[in-house]
Amino acid sequence: MIKRCKGFTMIELIMVMVIIGILSTYAVSRLNFASHAAGGYAEVIKSSIRLAQKLAIAKRTTHTVTFSVNSFGGCAVNGVQVTGEQCDPLPNGVTVIGFNTVTFDGLGRPGAAATITVSSGSGSDDISRVIFVEAETGYVHE
Repeated sequence: MIKRCKGFTMIELIMVMVIIGILSTYAVSRLNFASHAAGGYAEVIKSSIRLAQKLAIAKRTTHTVTFSVNSFGGCAVNGVQVTGEQCDPLPNGVTVIGFNTVTFDGLGRPGAAATITVSSGSGSDDISRVIFVEAETGYVHE
């Protein structure tokens, strides 16, 4: 009685690996990491603006959040450089338009309304998120 081994042949294994390679090449080319980074960075900007507003209300003084978007090295809140979670460097392929400084008074009201556009700038899969700071209330939303 001859006992036959059960399992895959070498040809079957190679064909499966080739098919997985082709599918993964297609999937990786469809991913757009810059668009995900734009969405995440919009959240960073919103949280930084809200932090300045909360500091202004808590201390009843004027607080400012400033971003330098040309050579992005971080941001400053009330003149103090902020690092870490509140201010990350601008990711590759992400642009920020229309935002430099927002100042809040002791009641949390901004000096003026602000509109910030964060976009991935990656062509057909471009994702833009627009952040608004309301003039009357200082409400930060998309």
